[in-house]
Amino acid sequence: MKMKKSVYPFLNAAFHALHIAVIMFFLLGWLVPALLPWHLTLLLAMLGSWFILGHWLGTGYCPISDWHWKIKQHCGPGKPDGSYIHLVLQHITGKTLNSARVDKWVLVITLFLTLGSLLLNARNLFLAE
Repeated sequence: MKMKKSVYPFLNAAFHALHIAVIMFFLLGWLVPALLPWHLTLLLAMLGSWFILGHWLGTGYCPISDWHWKIKQHCGPGKPDGSYIHLVLQHITGKTLNSARVDKWVLVITLFLTLGSLLLNARNLFLAE
């Protein structure tokens, strides 16, 4: 089934909102104790996507980005170079940023957030006993 061209700008905006919501949840979800299990689950799912699915589809593979880039192809310039976070940071700063460097920082921050979420989840698990 082919979609009308007019739906692609809406889908592009919806995927921008989804991306930003997911990123904000990863950055701040650990602050809400009731959300900690979800925070850890989604972080581990994302890391699995990056490295397990990424083994076949390219390291750092994200299904949300994959779908978003397909939508962007219908809106104009198509798939941007680099990751979604790279795209957003370049848009915010107005500067050309090194994609590999951005990806390394994203990985470091993600691993730090995952370790923190693991520790907080473990603490809550032991305190509940």
